[in-house]
Amino acid sequence: MWSVTSRSWVASLSSLVLLFTLLLGVAAQDLGISLDKRAQDETQRIIYSTKLTFGDDTSRLFNDQQLYGLAALAYSEMQTKFHADGIAPHQQPSMIAAMAVGHDIYISSSLKNGTFLYDYADSRSKSPVLNALNRCQAGLQQFKKVPVNDQHRTRGSCAEVFALHEWSLDPDVPQQARAHRPATRVVAYGKPGGRGPDSVGPQNPCGGGEIVNDKGLLTWGCKQFMADQDLTVPKKPSKRARLDVPRPFPRFTKKQISIMPPSASAPRPGPLSNPPDPLSTT
Repeated sequence: MWSVTSRSWVASLSSLVLLFTLLLGVAAQDLGISLDKRAQDETQRIIYSTKLTFGDDTSRLFNDQQLYGLAALAYSEMQTKFHADGIAPHQQPSMIAAMAVGHDIYISSSLKNGTFLYDYADSRSKSPVLNALNRCQAGLQQFKKVPVNDQHRTRGSCAEVFALHEWSLDPDVPQQARAHRPATRVVAYGKPGGRGPDSVGPQNPCGGGEIVNDKGLLTWGCKQFMADQDLTVPKKPSKRARLDVPRPFPRFTKKQISIMPPSASAPRPGPLSNPPDPLSTT
């Protein structure tokens, strides 16, 4: 029987080995994964993120498997930050998403220590992503034969949701892209909740299958939300696949986009584009 301490040690060692291997292709550059201090200070929520901006379109720089490799690198880099940031094991995010759009890749962890979009963010300002989540639920309800749960199955705490949320809050995104977002890929890497260190790897978006809960409500998640938002989820590599990143790693700049609503003096984000024929792939 593995103790919590031994499992944590194995997970940390595995992350360090993966980080060392991948960094050989990144020339030991820091991706800038860091704790969102504003979210922690103001709401006690724990989330890690970074935004990478490249000189060329990410569709030319990263193939699908390399995007998973970048997410794996970001996951390992996040693991190395927990001790210095004083994040207790039960508060440590277990997933990372990388969302590639245009010249940018938005990297976010899952959210820990409570929910955010459906309560705190909504009380401050209507998040474009919350509006999109609500539209997704309404669309599902229209097409399904059973009642649909009001909220995303993790209450919107998944890494993929927050990568999109950070894009929606980024003041550098031009209005044309907000109205018609360029082709966008999203991948996830990490450890599904409650599973051991052996489960770390590329992951499918949550929400697969048609599951009705004990209240008779159809549950839904990132699988349905990604389709509703016209986000491409590349096929998940096998656990035995060798994840890699481009070599040499392309030059980039980095910054963090907080998940917190913008201040009153900052420009408010516009709505997310609503693609035609939503839910056509669900």
